[in-house]
Amino acid sequence: MRTLTVVLATILMCGAAVGQQRVPPRRPAAMMGPGAAENGVRQAAERLGNERKGIEITLRGLQHIRNSDRALIDPMQPAIAVQKAFEELSEAERLILDPALRAGLIRARQALEAARNSPATADFGRLRATVRTEALGPVSRAVIRSATGLHEETLAWIAVQEQIATHLKTLSEITGESLRAAQEE
Repeated sequence: MRTLTVVLATILMCGAAVGQQRVPPRRPAAMMGPGAAENGVRQAAERLGNERKGIEITLRGLQHIRNSDRALIDPMQPAIAVQKAFEELSEAERLILDPALRAGLIRARQALEAARNSPATADFGRLRATVRTEALGPVSRAVIRSATGLHEETLAWIAVQEQIATHLKTLSEITGESLRAAQEE
């Protein structure tokens, strides 16, 4: 995304520089600027749509991991608690496709699977710690990384908008000067 931001900024700056050089009225290169910028924005929007789907799936997986952790809070009915935690973690594993995150989910699910064999003797504190360290922690950090990246991209797009505003102001000034000069003749 940084590359797209740099390309858009370069296009806009080049367009502004061309406008400030007082070139003849026919400027085909300047006409390519808005089209290229529009294409870049379209591509960025498409990429963001794909990213959004991935982030939403990861968030749903995170919710299932949290539900798994919550199921282990009340060991009054150990068989039901372990089964619920196992099902929630299995659903999270189905949703989350990142291999590094899946590895932790698999380790946590295996611990719950072992506890399903004898739920009455299961160490619920250890099971919760396993779910939290192997699954909840890594997926939470992945969500935070995504949010941080999106925040940085938002700031970059704000900078691009500022450059576009400056470019439009310059274009407007040049257009006004040109029209005034044409009226004086």
